[in-house]
Amino acid sequence: MSTSNEKNDKTWNGHDLDGKKKKEHWNNNDLEGKKWVDMNTKYSGATTEKSVIDQEISNETSWDNVDWDFVKEQTAKYILEKETQVISSEEKNKYEQNAMNHWDVFYKNNKDKFFKDRTYLHLEFPELNPMSLNRDQTRIYFSDKKENPQVQQSNNSNNNNNNKNNNDENEEVENREKEEKDEIVEEKDKWWKFVTELKKDECKGTVMEVGCGAGNAVFPILKINPEKYFYAFDFSPNAVKLVKSHPNYNEDRLTAFVCDIATQQLPMFIKDNSIDITLMIFVLSAISPERFDHVLSTIYKSLKPGGVVYVRDYGLYDLTQLRFLAKQGRKLDEHFYLRSDGTRTYFFTKEILQAAFEKVGFITEFSSYETRELRNRKRMISMYRVWVRGKFVKPLEETNNNNNTTTTTTSTSTQ
Repeated sequence: MSTSNEKNDKTWNGHDLDGKKKKEHWNNNDLEGKKWVDMNTKYSGATTEKSVIDQEISNETSWDNVDWDFVKEQTAKYILEKETQVISSEEKNKYEQNAMNHWDVFYKNNKDKFFKDRTYLHLEFPELNPMSLNRDQTRIYFSDKKENPQVQQSNNSNNNNNNKNNNDENEEVENREKEEKDEIVEEKDKWWKFVTELKKDECKGTVMEVGCGAGNAVFPILKINPEKYFYAFDFSPNAVKLVKSHPNYNEDRLTAFVCDIATQQLPMFIKDNSIDITLMIFVLSAISPERFDHVLSTIYKSLKPGGVVYVRDYGLYDLTQLRFLAKQGRKLDEHFYLRSDGTRTYFFTKEILQAAFEKVGFITEFSSYETRELRNRKRMISMYRVWVRGKFVKPLEETNNNNNTTTTTTSTSTQ
């Protein structure tokens, strides 16, 4: 019969150690006398670090699901006690006014080498996967697109080593790739060679990405969505230049433009009620919370009734937030922090994310956490990553407050 401690350790590891085989197995003799250190307690300043005894780890997983409630319990009290130092209002306003400049310098320095391509979005968001591609079919396609995978992997490694300040998000993509490489998949069908891409005047749906950066999200899903037309914008002119200089940029399928959605309206060619799907991938967190209403109201106006917004962003108590806590002097406001390069990051609870969208009229289809445990075997540390994911829908039926009438519109949202 399992003891209480054994049960807790299994919960802490985030999975059933005895009931699930892992892809990598390690010899515990190599770890004799060592303990895995929980970085949550380290960064939050706890006097006693939580650890897992090496004999209880029969195998090694670098990336696994873990229970959110446990992460929350281990960090909340430390964060509430420690977070007292806040940047002055004068400094906060300075970074708000110069937000575009900091991101523009970021893309000028890093170009398109910083973030990895997000080749997984269509697997998470079904409206972006009209051909119902599975993970294996996706992997075959993106592997084929790499002319020299070994050189590509080497270049990515060098870029990651040279850019560690703002690179938290890449840990997720890198570990997804490691998991996928564990199984060899033979190339059986190059499905993409038989796909006909529709031009703008022929398209059957429209997608808009807010805060597109260098195009790491929009370009991977262009081919997978041949029937859709795409808009992508960023408030950094250098980021938009990178998108337009991409070899796959073609205005028959994609229009990129500069827009600061935190302070401006969308350009005239983005008409009200014209967009089927909007993507917000690690972008709302870079915007001051005071601007959320304006940003989301603007997106709401652009969507067709029945249109959807997909969100993926940083969650409260993510490892990145604990790093800010450890450094001190980085807090701009509640859940809002300053990076050393002048860019900013907000950490969401699912409730805050949901409330922000519902305030401007959206209906929440889901708002949830994705929480992972990342282990570094060499350093014997265990780290938690927390993201929020959401799908928000513009209702088919809207009430006109000016004349108290209700209008019903049939959805043309791409399924």
